[in-house]
Amino acid sequence: MEILGFSALNCVYALVALVSFLFAVMSLIGTEFGDVLDVAGDVDVDADAGGGFANVSPFALAVFGATFGLVGLITSVWAEMSPIPSILISTAAGMLVGGLAHVLFLYVLSPSKSSHFSLQEDAIGREAEVTISIPANGKGKIAYNNVSGRVTLGARSATGQKISTGQTVIIMKVTGRSAMVQPVDLK
Repeated sequence: MEILGFSALNCVYALVALVSFLFAVMSLIGTEFGDVLDVAGDVDVDADAGGGFANVSPFALAVFGATFGLVGLITSVWAEMSPIPSILISTAAGMLVGGLAHVLFLYVLSPSKSSHFSLQEDAIGREAEVTISIPANGKGKIAYNNVSGRVTLGARSATGQKISTGQTVIIMKVTGRSAMVQPVDLK
């Protein structure tokens, strides 16, 4: 048995495990890292978007990667399995543990589940500040404060006009983590 096992596959396993573990830790620490990395703004999936892609939490994907990498190293280095069985077992273990992490995230760690109000009920009608300009036909970001702290959402213009950074808007509709907004002066 090789102690370090520096095959290309083992290097991939180690890299995936390390990067995924670090991302899982960052996503559990709080939304500050998400705002810095702009994770929430780039991964939004609207619930009414049609398409068959399930909305999987970034935390669950990170746990999948960490499990895949660790189990891959264990099966490859310690159990001395050939690559195909190692990859199959690593993938199955990653999917199982990642799926459990997704369920944990949705039903235990999700702020909307632990809160007394839904994001839609809390946000609609509120004034918010544009933190990243909203293009006429694109997506920007807004932020507002509630009893739980600062809430940041992706945002699109309800009027089809550009809304500049710093402008105050009213939240008209929320779908997933994305809001339709209009400037306060149009209210």
